Amino acid sequence: MRAHRSRVRTFAAMSLLVTGALFATACQPSDADASKPGSSSSTPSASPSSGGDEGPEESRSANGTFSGELRYLATGKHTVGNQGFFVADDTKITGAGRICDANTACTPDQLDTVLKNDNGIMATVVIKDGIATSIDEHSAD
Repeated sequence: MRAHRSRVRTFAAMSLLVTGALFATACQPSDADASKPGSSSSTPSASPSSGGDEGPEESRSANGTFSGELRYLATGKHTVGNQGFFVADDTKITGAGRICDANTACTPDQLDTVLKNDNGIMATVVIKDGIATSIDEHSAD
């Protein structure tokens, strides 16, 4: 009977080790190139069409140029189409009459204030590593 218990315990211990090893490796990239920026197939790089009310994509570091409707999420965090992004103090924001005067540099605070109360502002946003480098409001023509 002791031999049977010993085998059961050994089997249980081995199962636990194998399961732990599988969980530990399941979250690791399959090759060294997967951790390089731009190598992920889920990283957007083109201008997607404006989506519905799906919210921002779950992207760690979005890169590219995106056009669509700007929406307010929180102070300094917005979406264009369905792509979320952050606004930094050095983000170049150019107005066309709604965020601020046409062809004028706007501040992140002006953008936040307008987007809290106003929807339908169309813009082109250049995003690098999830942070907007420039936001150009489209004119209402």
